[in-house]
Amino acid sequence: MKARLWNIGMKAENLDEEIGFFEELGGKLLVRGARKRPDGEYEYAILEFGQTRLFLTPKPVFEDQLNHPLPSGLTHAVFEVDDLDEAYDRITQLGTEVLIEPVEISADFGSRRIAFFRSPNGLVFEVMQILESKM
Repeated sequence: MKARLWNIGMKAENLDEEIGFFEELGGKLLVRGARKRPDGEYEYAILEFGQTRLFLTPKPVFEDQLNHPLPSGLTHAVFEVDDLDEAYDRITQLGTEVLIEPVEISADFGSRRIAFFRSPNGLVFEVMQILESKM
């Protein structure tokens, strides 16, 4: 499976504070917005920092699928693939736990097909196929 690291996800209770911190370190805010989900509307920010991007949100989309509270800090890695269906098949053939089945999303950053997984030792990761980018 060919994949590229696209971003690192982070749970941040105070987006303004985290954005300011990373901007002071040389980061650049790319997008700030909100996504409506069945359990409410959640803000997010995407920053370019250190040859990748940081995705900040107070509540990661997969948090309710876990059997434990998710603390603030690093939450998951996101890998971009050319074909989500192919990647999904390969990952599930290995018996990987699926947290969120493939779904299409759209927001200020564009549209994507995404799926979330947990590796055998607990690493949460997202596989994403970009359909349209607004960044």
